[in-house]
Amino acid sequence: MPVMFFISLGLIIVILIVYTIYKVRQFKSNIGRPSLSFSVADLKQKEDAFLSARLQKTATEKAAVLEACPALREVHYVYVAEELFPVSHLAVDDIVQKTLEQKASGLPPVSAASLTLLDLLQDPESNPGEITSFVSTNPVFSAKILHTINSVYFNLPQRVTSVGRAITLLGYNNVRSLVFEDILSNTLPSIRDTHRELYVNMWTHSAVVSACSGYLGKSLFRLSEYTLGTIGLLHDIGKYFFRFLEKRETPVADLPTVIEEEKQYGMNHAIIGAIVAHKWQLPDIVTGAIEHHHSPSFFPPDRIPDACLKESLVICLADLVCKVLGYIGQGGDLLPVRDEYYKRYGLKNDLVEIVTPALIRDIDKARQTVQSYMSANPAQ
Repeated sequence: MPVMFFISLGLIIVILIVYTIYKVRQFKSNIGRPSLSFSVADLKQKEDAFLSARLQKTATEKAAVLEACPALREVHYVYVAEELFPVSHLAVDDIVQKTLEQKASGLPPVSAASLTLLDLLQDPESNPGEITSFVSTNPVFSAKILHTINSVYFNLPQRVTSVGRAITLLGYNNVRSLVFEDILSNTLPSIRDTHRELYVNMWTHSAVVSACSGYLGKSLFRLSEYTLGTIGLLHDIGKYFFRFLEKRETPVADLPTVIEEEKQYGMNHAIIGAIVAHKWQLPDIVTGAIEHHHSPSFFPPDRIPDACLKESLVICLADLVCKVLGYIGQGGDLLPVRDEYYKRYGLKNDLVEIVTPALIRDIDKARQTVQSYMSANPAQ
């Protein structure tokens, strides 16, 4: 009897050990790989929480936004008639496009170093040390960055002597803005000094739209703030190239700027910007969003390629927000975004719901960077 008891007990122990090993192995195999039903439910719950959170704003936050930006209380939009819309790149006059491309090809090329630096600054995985080393290889640009961060606009308690420290304090988005100005001043040197006030206004508008685009893209759609910051910075690049086209007609009052540009030059700045971005071999998402950044004011969502639909909407919203806040650049008409876009993405058609105190701070820092840079680097 005792022998049978111990045999039975031993079998039970063996079975328990085998079962325990099996469960442990099963548990380990499932670590980091939740069941499909749990994963989908978990993702949906997180997505719902994100959508809900982005639409929740306390009365205190709204009051702070309106106090800082009273222009948001009542926005006076330019009416857009249904039958009025910009032409696509497919309908642009071939002669006008070839003229632009021919004259633009005669400009000094954008340096490979500048394009590489722009690429590094829009990659969240870029090593800060690599960016600092790359900037440091250009002594003139390094000096401009140091002059900018040490100007009275930032009013730092101690002078910054390290390029790496200056980049950290300015932030990648604002350093990208300085790279953009460096490209413009080298590619179109006459504009900066002959039309300085207009140049500064346009650059300031691009810089603040860049900051706004990155913020809205991340907070509303969880898109890359780095890519959107680049698109925002370049969205009006086409306006710098009108000088190469001959005016066809005299200005007509009460037309949206993009329509007026087409009547005067044969194409609008968005199309020109896409052509320039393509010439610079920028990614398709950048050229597409530049081309369509006014489309949400004229067309329903199905008229914009899916590949750049959200990005085009973000740039359009950022452009509108910044113009309402007074950063109008060149051509400050306030075109409303069509209701279909707000409904499609569960947003409220109210800029007060979109603007936050954090966004206002980002925009103001971008403005300070431009003013600081221009004061530290006066016209020659």
